[in-house]
Amino acid sequence: MRRLTLLWLILSLATAMLNISNSAAAQNNGRYDRRYNAVNSGYAWRGLEGRWYLEGQRDMPAEIFSTRQGLAATNEFGHTTRLAISRSGDVRALDWEGGLLGNVRRDRIVWENGTTWTRQSLARYAWPR
Repeated sequence: MRRLTLLWLILSLATAMLNISNSAAAQNNGRYDRRYNAVNSGYAWRGLEGRWYLEGQRDMPAEIFSTRQGLAATNEFGHTTRLAISRSGDVRALDWEGGLLGNVRRDRIVWENGTTWTRQSLARYAWPR
């Protein structure tokens, strides 16, 4: 009987601790998450979906796509991240480099790490050989 009581007490404490940490995380990110969800649920950012190219290189494709949680991106190396989009039009890759920020400029995303994604590969405009 004591073992069952002790086990129940441990499980109750563990559940309570998980609930507290989850509610604290929701409070810390709540404002940003609401903004992220409100922006991503609209049609304005649907134009970001599709194939992108690192520095316009055809052999370095990236992609932005929709998930149930919002927008996500896969880079040229196959690494995936969730995307948050601010009201000002900035894109934040939440799971890359501590939240890599990118500025959307028409058919370009200029990332703060110095790289650029373009909508079309430069090879499309290259001179024939």
